[in-house]
Amino acid sequence: MWEPEGNRIGQDKLGSLEPREVLYEFEGEPLTFVADDPGGEALLLHSLVTFDRTSRYLVSAIDSRILGDLKAGRIDVLSALRQPRCWIADVAEDATIKTVWRIEFALVPEKVLPRPGAMINPDLDPLFRLRLIGSGVGPGRTSAGDVRMAAQAAESGLRGLARLALDEKKKVGAVPGNIRYYSDLPFLFSRAASFEIAFGRPRDRLPGIDEEVFAEMGRLLERGLKAVRANNDGFEPIEGLDTDRTIQLFEVIRALTPPTRGDVERVEIGGEMVGERSGSRVLTRDDRVRSVQRIKASRKAPRKEAPFRVSGVIEEADQGNFCFTLRQLDPSDVPVVGHVTEILFGFEERLYDTVMEAFNSLERMVVVGERVDSQYQALDIKLAVGTAGEESGSVGFGSK
Repeated sequence: MWEPEGNRIGQDKLGSLEPREVLYEFEGEPLTFVADDPGGEALLLHSLVTFDRTSRYLVSAIDSRILGDLKAGRIDVLSALRQPRCWIADVAEDATIKTVWRIEFALVPEKVLPRPGAMINPDLDPLFRLRLIGSGVGPGRTSAGDVRMAAQAAESGLRGLARLALDEKKKVGAVPGNIRYYSDLPFLFSRAASFEIAFGRPRDRLPGIDEEVFAEMGRLLERGLKAVRANNDGFEPIEGLDTDRTIQLFEVIRALTPPTRGDVERVEIGGEMVGERSGSRVLTRDDRVRSVQRIKASRKAPRKEAPFRVSGVIEEADQGNFCFTLRQLDPSDVPVVGHVTEILFGFEERLYDTVMEAFNSLERMVVVGERVDSQYQALDIKLAVGTAGEESGSVGFGSK
Protein backbone atom coordinates (compact mmCIF):
# COMPACT_ATOMS: atom_id res chain seq x y z
CA MET A 1 0.00 0.00 0.00
CA TRP A 2 1.36 3.38 -1.02
CA GLU A 3 1.85 5.78 1.89
CA PRO A 4 1.79 9.54 1.20
CA GLU A 5 5.04 11.50 1.61
CA GLY A 6 4.11 14.74 3.30
CA ASN A 7 3.25 16.50 6.51
CA ARG A 8 0.14 15.46 8.39
CA ILE A 9 -2.26 18.27 9.17
CA GLY A 10 -5.43 18.54 11.22
CA GLN A 11 -8.47 16.64 9.93
CA ASP A 12 -10.55 19.83 9.96
CA LYS A 13 -8.19 21.98 7.88
CA LEU A 14 -10.00 21.16 4.61
CA GLY A 15 -13.50 21.19 6.07
CA SER A 16 -15.94 18.28 5.99
CA LEU A 17 -15.14 17.32 2.36
CA GLU A 18 -18.84 16.77 1.83
CA PRO A 19 -19.67 16.57 -1.90
CA ARG A 20 -21.11 19.79 -3.26
CA GLU A 21 -21.22 18.49 -6.84
CA VAL A 22 -20.61 14.89 -7.87
CA LEU A 23 -18.83 14.68 -11.22
CA TYR A 24 -18.46 10.90 -11.48
CA GLU A 25 -19.81 8.08 -9.36
CA PHE A 26 -19.84 4.29 -9.45
CA GLU A 27 -22.57 2.22 -7.84
CA GLY A 28 -23.67 5.20 -5.80
CA GLU A 29 -20.22 6.09 -4.47
CA PRO A 30 -18.82 9.49 -5.54
CA LEU A 31 -15.38 8.90 -7.03
CA THR A 32 -14.73 12.40 -8.37
CA PHE A 33 -16.51 15.38 -6.85
CA VAL A 34 -16.26 18.99 -5.77
CA ALA A 35 -16.29 20.11 -2.13
CA ASP A 36 -15.75 23.47 -0.42
CA ASP A 37 -12.94 24.30 1.99
CA PRO A 38 -13.70 26.31 5.16
CA GLY A 39 -13.25 29.53 3.19
CA GLY A 40 -15.74 28.51 0.50
CA GLU A 41 -13.07 27.83 -2.15
CA ALA A 42 -13.50 24.80 -4.44
CA LEU A 43 -11.65 21.53 -3.86
CA LEU A 44 -11.55 18.74 -6.45
CA LEU A 45 -11.44 15.24 -4.95
CA HIS A 46 -10.61 12.07 -6.85
CA SER A 47 -10.57 8.57 -5.33
CA LEU A 48 -7.16 6.92 -5.75
CA VAL A 49 -7.66 3.66 -3.87
CA THR A 50 -10.01 1.96 -1.40
CA PHE A 51 -8.83 -0.20 1.51
CA ASP A 52 -10.17 -1.30 4.91
CA ARG A 53 -13.45 0.56 4.38
CA THR A 54 -11.45 3.72 3.74
CA SER A 55 -11.20 5.78 0.55
CA ARG A 56 -7.98 7.63 -0.13
CA TYR A 57 -8.62 10.83 -2.08
CA LEU A 58 -6.32 13.23 -3.88
CA VAL A 59 -7.56 16.72 -3.04
CA SER A 60 -6.60 19.71 -5.23
CA ALA A 61 -7.47 23.38 -4.87
CA ILE A 62 -9.07 24.58 -8.13
CA ASP A 63 -10.85 27.66 -9.42
CA SER A 64 -14.01 28.07 -11.49
CA ARG A 65 -12.08 28.15 -14.78
CA ILE A 66 -10.46 24.76 -14.15
CA LEU A 67 -13.78 23.26 -13.08
CA GLY A 68 -15.50 24.64 -16.17
CA ASP A 69 -12.79 23.28 -18.47
CA LEU A 70 -13.00 19.86 -16.80
CA LYS A 71 -16.77 19.62 -17.18
CA ALA A 72 -16.66 20.85 -20.79
CA GLY A 73 -13.99 18.32 -21.80
CA ARG A 74 -11.30 20.90 -22.51
CA ILE A 75 -8.94 19.29 -19.98
CA ASP A 76 -8.68 15.78 -18.57
CA VAL A 77 -9.02 14.74 -14.93
CA LEU A 78 -5.25 14.43 -14.49
CA SER A 79 -4.65 18.01 -15.66
CA ALA A 80 -7.34 19.34 -13.33
CA LEU A 81 -5.78 17.54 -10.36
CA ARG A 82 -2.23 18.69 -11.14
CA GLN A 83 -2.27 21.87 -9.04
CA PRO A 84 0.25 23.67 -6.74
CA ARG A 85 -1.89 23.03 -3.63
CA CYS A 86 -2.64 19.34 -3.07
CA TRP A 87 -3.50 17.04 -0.17
CA ILE A 88 -4.21 13.37 0.43
CA ALA A 89 -7.25 12.60 2.59
CA ASP A 90 -8.30 9.24 4.00
CA VAL A 91 -12.06 9.19 4.46
CA ALA A 92 -13.80 6.41 6.39
CA GLU A 93 -16.94 4.62 5.23
CA ASP A 94 -19.06 6.79 7.56
CA ALA A 95 -17.64 9.96 5.86
CA THR A 96 -15.41 10.91 8.80
CA ILE A 97 -11.95 12.18 7.90
CA LYS A 98 -9.24 9.96 9.36
CA THR A 99 -5.95 11.51 8.14
CA VAL A 100 -4.88 14.41 5.92
CA TRP A 101 -1.42 14.99 4.41
CA ARG A 102 -0.13 18.12 2.66
CA ILE A 103 1.81 16.82 -0.36
CA GLU A 104 3.45 17.77 -3.65
CA PHE A 105 1.60 16.48 -6.69
CA ALA A 106 4.84 15.13 -8.20
CA LEU A 107 5.17 12.69 -5.28
CA VAL A 108 1.90 10.89 -6.09
CA PRO A 109 2.73 7.62 -7.93
CA GLU A 110 1.52 7.46 -11.52
CA LYS A 111 0.00 4.01 -10.92
CA VAL A 112 -2.69 5.47 -8.61
CA LEU A 113 -3.48 8.52 -10.76
CA PRO A 114 -6.09 8.61 -13.54
CA ARG A 115 -4.64 7.79 -16.95
CA PRO A 116 -3.59 10.75 -19.13
CA GLY A 117 -6.40 11.87 -21.41
CA ALA A 118 -9.21 10.39 -19.28
CA MET A 119 -12.10 12.86 -19.15
CA ILE A 120 -14.60 13.32 -16.38
CA ASN A 121 -17.26 11.89 -18.69
CA PRO A 122 -16.29 8.94 -20.94
CA ASP A 123 -18.21 10.58 -23.81
CA LEU A 124 -15.63 13.40 -23.70
CA ASP A 125 -12.61 11.08 -23.99
CA PRO A 126 -10.42 11.92 -27.01
CA LEU A 127 -11.02 9.66 -29.98
CA PHE A 128 -7.52 10.30 -31.31
CA ARG A 129 -4.59 12.22 -29.88
CA LEU A 130 -1.09 12.85 -31.13
CA ARG A 131 1.88 14.00 -29.04
CA LEU A 132 5.22 15.24 -30.33
CA ILE A 133 8.25 14.19 -28.28
CA GLY A 134 11.78 15.54 -28.61
CA SER A 135 14.45 17.68 -27.07
CA GLY A 136 13.27 20.74 -29.00
CA VAL A 137 9.56 20.32 -28.23
CA GLY A 138 7.78 21.75 -25.20
CA PRO A 139 6.74 25.05 -23.59
CA GLY A 140 8.71 27.90 -25.16
CA ARG A 141 10.36 25.57 -27.69
CA THR A 142 7.64 24.13 -29.95
CA SER A 143 7.70 25.95 -33.29
CA ALA A 144 4.78 26.89 -35.53
CA GLY A 145 6.11 24.37 -38.03
CA ASP A 146 5.90 21.61 -35.43
CA VAL A 147 2.31 22.56 -34.58
CA ARG A 148 1.39 22.53 -38.27
CA MET A 149 3.14 19.18 -38.72
CA ALA A 150 1.18 17.63 -35.83
CA ALA A 151 -2.16 18.78 -37.23
CA GLN A 152 -1.31 17.65 -40.76
CA ALA A 153 -0.01 14.28 -39.55
CA ALA A 154 -3.21 13.63 -37.60
CA GLU A 155 -5.48 14.70 -40.46
CA SER A 156 -3.55 12.76 -43.13
CA GLY A 157 -3.37 9.63 -41.02
CA LEU A 158 -7.05 9.72 -40.13
CA ARG A 159 -8.04 10.40 -43.74
CA GLY A 160 -6.09 7.38 -44.98
CA LEU A 161 -7.53 5.12 -42.29
CA ALA A 162 -11.06 6.39 -42.98
CA ARG A 163 -10.71 5.69 -46.69
CA LEU A 164 -9.60 2.11 -46.02
CA ALA A 165 -12.20 1.50 -43.30
CA LEU A 166 -15.05 2.74 -45.50
CA ASP A 167 -13.87 0.49 -48.33
CA GLU A 168 -14.06 -2.46 -45.96
CA LYS A 169 -17.54 -1.48 -44.78
CA LYS A 170 -18.80 -1.12 -48.35
CA LYS A 171 -17.87 -4.75 -48.95
CA VAL A 172 -20.43 -5.88 -46.38
CA GLY A 173 -23.10 -3.44 -47.47
CA ALA A 174 -22.69 -0.82 -44.76
CA VAL A 175 -21.95 2.51 -46.45
CA PRO A 176 -21.61 5.28 -43.82
CA GLY A 177 -20.64 8.92 -44.32
CA ASN A 178 -17.77 10.25 -46.37
CA ILE A 179 -14.05 10.24 -45.66
CA ARG A 180 -13.95 13.85 -44.50
CA TYR A 181 -16.60 13.09 -41.85
CA TYR A 182 -14.25 10.56 -40.21
CA SER A 183 -10.97 12.47 -40.67
CA ASP A 184 -11.75 16.18 -40.21
CA LEU A 185 -12.62 15.66 -36.54
CA PRO A 186 -13.44 18.43 -34.03
CA PHE A 187 -10.49 19.69 -32.00
CA LEU A 188 -10.80 19.01 -28.25
CA PHE A 189 -7.69 20.40 -26.56
CA SER A 190 -3.93 20.85 -26.77
CA ARG A 191 -1.24 20.59 -24.12
CA ALA A 192 2.08 22.38 -24.06
CA ALA A 193 4.13 19.61 -22.41
CA SER A 194 5.92 18.03 -25.41
CA PHE A 195 2.95 19.41 -27.42
CA GLU A 196 -0.15 17.27 -27.72
CA ILE A 197 -3.38 17.73 -29.65
CA ALA A 198 -6.57 15.73 -29.23
CA PHE A 199 -9.65 15.21 -31.41
CA GLY A 200 -13.16 14.06 -30.56
CA ARG A 201 -16.01 12.36 -32.37
CA PRO A 202 -17.98 14.03 -35.17
CA ARG A 203 -20.55 16.47 -33.89
CA ASP A 204 -23.44 14.88 -35.80
CA ARG A 205 -23.06 11.27 -34.79
CA LEU A 206 -24.31 8.20 -36.62
CA PRO A 207 -25.14 5.79 -33.77
CA GLY A 208 -23.70 2.33 -34.26
CA ILE A 209 -22.09 3.09 -37.61
CA ASP A 210 -19.52 5.53 -36.18
CA GLU A 211 -18.34 2.99 -33.62
CA GLU A 212 -17.89 0.35 -36.32
CA VAL A 213 -15.90 2.65 -38.61
CA PHE A 214 -13.62 4.00 -35.88
CA ALA A 215 -13.05 0.48 -34.54
CA GLU A 216 -12.07 -0.64 -38.05
CA MET A 217 -9.70 2.35 -38.33
CA GLY A 218 -8.04 1.26 -35.09
CA ARG A 219 -7.70 -2.33 -36.30
CA LEU A 220 -6.17 -1.17 -39.57
CA LEU A 221 -3.66 1.04 -37.77
CA GLU A 222 -2.59 -1.86 -35.57
CA ARG A 223 -2.19 -4.16 -38.58
CA GLY A 224 -0.16 -1.54 -40.43
CA LEU A 225 2.23 -1.02 -37.52
CA LYS A 226 2.69 -4.76 -37.11
CA ALA A 227 3.50 -5.15 -40.81
CA VAL A 228 5.92 -2.20 -40.87
CA ARG A 229 7.81 -3.56 -37.88
CA ALA A 230 7.99 -7.14 -39.17
CA ASN A 231 11.44 -8.47 -40.06
CA ASN A 232 10.88 -8.20 -43.77
CA ASP A 233 12.92 -6.04 -46.12
CA GLY A 234 10.68 -6.57 -49.15
CA PHE A 235 7.01 -5.97 -49.78
CA GLU A 236 4.18 -8.34 -48.99
CA PRO A 237 0.48 -7.40 -49.04
CA ILE A 238 -1.13 -7.44 -45.61
CA GLU A 239 -3.51 -10.37 -45.20
CA GLY A 240 -7.00 -9.32 -46.21
CA LEU A 241 -5.78 -6.24 -48.13
CA ASP A 242 -4.74 -6.04 -51.76
CA THR A 243 -1.54 -4.35 -52.88
CA ASP A 244 -3.09 -0.89 -53.31
CA ARG A 245 -4.72 -0.90 -49.89
CA THR A 246 -1.55 -2.20 -48.26
CA ILE A 247 0.37 0.70 -49.79
CA GLN A 248 -2.28 3.14 -48.53
CA LEU A 249 -1.88 1.73 -45.03
CA PHE A 250 1.90 2.10 -45.16
CA GLU A 251 1.39 5.71 -46.27
CA VAL A 252 -0.77 6.26 -43.17
CA ILE A 253 2.07 5.01 -40.96
CA ARG A 254 4.55 7.26 -42.77
CA ALA A 255 2.26 10.29 -42.30
CA LEU A 256 2.12 9.70 -38.53
CA THR A 257 5.85 9.18 -38.00
CA PRO A 258 8.37 11.90 -37.06
CA PRO A 259 10.57 13.44 -39.78
CA THR A 260 14.04 11.96 -40.17
CA ARG A 261 15.51 15.33 -39.13
CA GLY A 262 14.42 18.08 -36.78
CA ASP A 263 13.39 18.59 -33.17
CA VAL A 264 10.61 15.98 -33.17
CA GLU A 265 12.20 12.61 -32.40
CA ARG A 266 9.12 10.50 -31.61
CA VAL A 267 5.36 10.71 -32.04
CA GLU A 268 2.96 9.17 -29.53
CA ILE A 269 -0.54 8.34 -30.73
CA GLY A 270 -3.39 7.40 -28.44
CA GLY A 271 -7.04 8.00 -27.69
CA GLU A 272 -9.97 5.63 -27.68
CA MET A 273 -9.46 4.62 -31.31
CA VAL A 274 -5.92 3.45 -30.50
CA GLY A 275 -5.92 2.85 -26.76
CA GLU A 276 -8.81 0.42 -26.61
CA ARG A 277 -6.79 -2.05 -28.64
CA SER A 278 -3.21 -1.65 -27.52
CA GLY A 279 -2.79 1.48 -25.42
CA SER A 280 -0.85 4.47 -26.70
CA ARG A 281 1.83 3.72 -29.28
CA VAL A 282 5.12 5.52 -29.91
CA LEU A 283 6.27 5.89 -33.52
CA THR A 284 9.94 6.48 -34.22
CA ARG A 285 12.11 7.55 -37.12
CA ASP A 286 12.84 3.87 -37.74
CA ASP A 287 9.12 3.37 -38.37
CA ARG A 288 9.25 6.12 -40.96
CA VAL A 289 12.25 4.60 -42.72
CA ARG A 290 10.63 1.15 -42.73
CA SER A 291 7.30 2.44 -44.06
CA VAL A 292 9.05 4.35 -46.86
CA GLN A 293 11.05 1.24 -47.75
CA ARG A 294 7.86 -0.85 -47.92
CA ILE A 295 6.19 1.74 -50.16
CA LYS A 296 9.18 1.96 -52.51
CA ALA A 297 9.47 -1.82 -52.72
CA SER A 298 5.83 -2.09 -53.78
CA ARG A 299 5.51 0.66 -56.31
CA LYS A 300 5.84 0.44 -60.01
CA ALA A 301 6.28 3.79 -61.71
CA PRO A 302 2.76 4.86 -62.75
CA ARG A 303 2.28 5.49 -66.46
CA LYS A 304 1.58 9.18 -66.95
CA GLU A 305 0.36 11.00 -70.06
CA ALA A 306 1.19 14.59 -70.92
CA PRO A 307 -0.99 17.09 -69.02
CA PHE A 308 -4.10 18.30 -70.80
CA ARG A 309 -6.44 21.25 -70.43
CA VAL A 310 -10.21 21.24 -70.69
CA SER A 311 -12.98 23.63 -69.66
CA GLY A 312 -16.31 22.63 -68.19
CA VAL A 313 -18.66 22.91 -65.25
CA ILE A 314 -18.16 21.05 -61.95
CA GLU A 315 -21.67 19.64 -61.56
CA GLU A 316 -20.83 17.06 -58.89
CA ALA A 317 -18.28 17.17 -56.05
CA ASP A 318 -17.57 14.58 -53.39
CA GLN A 319 -15.84 16.54 -50.63
CA GLY A 320 -15.24 13.42 -48.55
CA ASN A 321 -13.50 11.44 -51.29
CA PHE A 322 -11.74 14.44 -52.86
CA CYS A 323 -13.11 14.04 -56.38
CA PHE A 324 -15.41 15.94 -58.75
CA THR A 325 -17.17 15.37 -62.07
CA LEU A 326 -16.58 17.89 -64.88
CA ARG A 327 -19.36 18.15 -67.51
CA GLN A 328 -20.33 20.47 -70.40
CA LEU A 329 -16.83 19.85 -71.74
CA ASP A 330 -15.12 21.96 -74.34
CA PRO A 331 -13.64 20.45 -76.39
CA SER A 332 -15.76 17.32 -76.27
CA ASP A 333 -12.85 15.41 -77.83
CA VAL A 334 -10.42 15.97 -74.98
CA PRO A 335 -6.68 15.49 -75.57
CA VAL A 336 -5.41 12.31 -73.85
CA VAL A 337 -8.94 11.41 -72.71
CA GLY A 338 -10.84 11.12 -75.99
CA HIS A 339 -14.46 11.86 -76.91
CA VAL A 340 -16.36 11.90 -73.59
CA THR A 341 -19.24 13.79 -71.97
CA GLU A 342 -17.75 13.92 -68.48
CA ILE A 343 -14.49 13.32 -66.61
CA LEU A 344 -14.10 12.19 -63.01
CA PHE A 345 -11.10 14.00 -61.47
CA GLY A 346 -9.38 13.35 -58.17
CA PHE A 347 -7.78 16.35 -56.49
CA GLU A 348 -5.43 17.19 -53.62
CA GLU A 349 -6.61 19.00 -50.50
CA ARG A 350 -4.89 22.24 -51.58
CA LEU A 351 -7.61 22.54 -54.28
CA TYR A 352 -10.50 21.83 -51.90
CA ASP A 353 -11.75 25.42 -51.51
CA THR A 354 -11.50 26.07 -55.26
CA VAL A 355 -13.47 22.92 -56.09
CA MET A 356 -16.21 23.72 -53.57
CA GLU A 357 -16.54 27.33 -54.80
CA ALA A 358 -16.77 26.14 -58.41
CA PHE A 359 -19.36 23.50 -57.49
CA ASN A 360 -21.50 26.00 -55.59
CA SER A 361 -21.32 28.66 -58.32
CA LEU A 362 -21.53 26.31 -61.35
CA GLU A 363 -19.27 28.72 -63.24
CA ARG A 364 -17.22 27.41 -66.14
CA MET A 365 -13.75 26.39 -65.01
CA VAL A 366 -10.52 25.41 -66.75
CA VAL A 367 -8.96 22.25 -65.37
CA VAL A 368 -5.38 21.20 -66.05
CA GLY A 369 -5.22 17.48 -65.48
CA GLU A 370 -3.20 14.38 -66.13
CA ARG A 371 -3.97 10.72 -66.60
CA VAL A 372 -2.15 8.36 -64.27
CA ASP A 373 -2.78 4.81 -65.48
CA SER A 374 -6.59 4.73 -65.80
CA GLN A 375 -7.43 7.63 -63.48
CA TYR A 376 -7.46 11.40 -63.87
CA GLN A 377 -5.97 13.89 -61.42
CA ALA A 378 -6.58 17.65 -61.38
CA LEU A 379 -3.32 19.61 -61.21
CA ASP A 380 -4.82 23.10 -61.28
CA ILE A 381 -8.26 24.74 -61.54
CA LYS A 382 -8.96 28.29 -62.70
CA LEU A 383 -11.98 30.36 -63.61
CA ALA A 384 -12.43 30.28 -67.41
CA VAL A 385 -11.72 33.56 -69.22
CA GLY A 386 -12.02 34.38 -72.89
CA THR A 387 -13.50 31.83 -75.26
CA ALA A 388 -13.65 28.18 -74.47
CA GLY A 389 -11.56 27.32 -77.54
CA GLU A 390 -8.70 29.47 -76.28
CA GLU A 391 -8.60 27.49 -73.05
CA SER A 392 -8.52 23.99 -74.53
CA GLY A 393 -5.68 21.94 -75.93
CA SER A 394 -2.67 20.02 -74.72
CA VAL A 395 -0.24 21.80 -72.40
CA GLY A 396 3.04 21.07 -70.72
CA PHE A 397 3.72 21.27 -66.98
CA GLY A 398 5.28 24.67 -67.40
CA SER A 399 2.14 26.07 -68.94
CA LYS A 400 -0.14 25.74 -65.91
